[in-house]
Amino acid sequence: YFQKIADPGDIASSAAVGFTINHIAAIVLPVIGGLLWMIDYKIPFLAGAFFSFISLCFVQFIRTEPNAL
Repeated sequence: YFQKIADPGDIASSAAVGFTINHIAAIVLPVIGGLLWMIDYKIPFLAGAFFSFISLCFVQFIRTEPNAL
């Protein structure tokens, strides 16, 4: 999808930033999830359900047509 909407010169740098942010999240979020699990095991599952719902809401705004705006 990103290749369809982005300038070709911006793809490599944007992908590098995206991979870096993804790596940071992959390190930090399990630690936070583990700490929340120690408080109450239900919290990480409720947080996951909440973020899934928020993601579902935001994905509705993704353009599928080239000139949808």
